Amino acid sequence: MRSGLLLLVCVLLGWGSGQARAADTGESEGAQRLDGLAALVGGLTPGPQVIAILRSDVELRARLWLAREGSLERALGPLPAALLHASLQELVGEALIAVEAGRLSLSGPSGQALAIERRRMLGSDAAAAPTRALLRVLAVDERELSGWVERRAIVSGFLQANLEGTLDIAPAELERLFGTESHPFQGLSFAEARERFAAWLTQQRTQQAVARWVQSLMQRTPHRIHADY
Repeated sequence: MRSGLLLLVCVLLGWGSGQARAADTGESEGAQRLDGLAALVGGLTPGPQVIAILRSDVELRARLWLAREGSLERALGPLPAALLHASLQELVGEALIAVEAGRLSLSGPSGQALAIERRRMLGSDAAAAPTRALLRVLAVDERELSGWVERRAIVSGFLQANLEGTLDIAPAELERLFGTESHPFQGLSFAEARERFAAWLTQQRTQQAVARWVQSLMQRTPHRIHADY
C-alpha cells in the first residue's frame, strides 16, 4: 500500500482545486498578488501558533495549479472564482493538519521528505517549466517556497502515520467490489482492469478518508475564514 499512500498528499492538495474545472464562473483580477487575510487556523486572532493564510497565498496556489496544467498564459490571467474557493479550502485543510501535527508534537519532516515535496510542487523535467516561470514572474522567494514545501511534507507525514494500513483491500474483497461498485471500467473483465481498478478504488477511499480528517479537525480546531470566494 505504500504506492497508495503516496496518493494522499496529491489527493489532499488537489482535493479542492481539481473540483474547480466544472465551475469557472466569476474571475479575479490578473496576475497581481493581492494581499490581505484570507483565513486563520489554530486561533481566531493572529498569534505565534496561528497559521495565517493570505489572499496572495490563495491566488498563488490557484496559479500554480493552472501552471501545472501546462498553461503559463492562463496562470497569469484572471482566476475563476471556483478555483480560488477550492484553493482556499485546500490551504485551510493543509493548515488544519499542520496545527494538529504540532499539537501532537510530531517530529518534523526529513530532508528526503522535503525533497520529495519540492519535486512534487515544482516538477523535475521540462513539464515543470511553466511552474518555474510563474514563480519567477511573481517573484516568489525561497523562504516562501520552503515554507510551503515544509507544510506539505508535514501533511504527508501526518496522513501516512494515521492512514497507513487502513486502506488495504484484500484480493477477494477487491474482486467482489469490482462486481458491485459503480466504477469507470464497466465492460472490462476483472483481470483486464484489476490494477487500474485497485488504483481507482484506493484513490476514492483516500479522498473519503482525507475529507473525514479535515472535517473532524475543522470541528475541533479554532479557525476563521475571512475571504469570501
